Amino acid sequence: MKMELVTSQHAVGESNFHLQFTPAYRQNVFEEPLLRELTIAYIADKLQQFKVILAGYGFGPDHLHLFISNVRFIGEIELVRQIKGFSSFMLRKGHAYLFKDKLWGRKFWSEGHFYRSVGTVTKESMQWYVTEGQKKHWQKFTFEEYSVLRNQKRLADFN
Repeated sequence: MKMELVTSQHAVGESNFHLQFTPAYRQNVFEEPLLRELTIAYIADKLQQFKVILAGYGFGPDHLHLFISNVRFIGEIELVRQIKGFSSFMLRKGHAYLFKDKLWGRKFWSEGHFYRSVGTVTKESMQWYVTEGQKKHWQKFTFEEYSVLRNQKRLADFN
């Protein structure tokens, strides 16, 4: 599916971000397939509330990469706080048995996060950003494109 530029009353454009989160204590919790599936489901639910598009994601055994688009109605820091808070609450509330041997206490995510503004979000660009920006963690990594393929327009296309 081709993504179009986002338009509003006085603006046209796009905003894409690469985010990375790690679980508390950098544990290998994402080796569990059900936990990966649940984590993305909760994150997608929260993103939908803010009209943010989940363009792609990828899991390492001890971290998650998100590629999001249409970040217009909320700041990056607040969006990360909302995503991590909601997904942590829901995972601990109903699915703690999936990670109780690796995580303890009242937190699922570590406190920090990585973010970068990115261009076109495709499977190839996701792999490039991860391999170039996160070389030491590049292992056992799976990518999923999330129902969105993009063709970025060039400046010449607007003439």
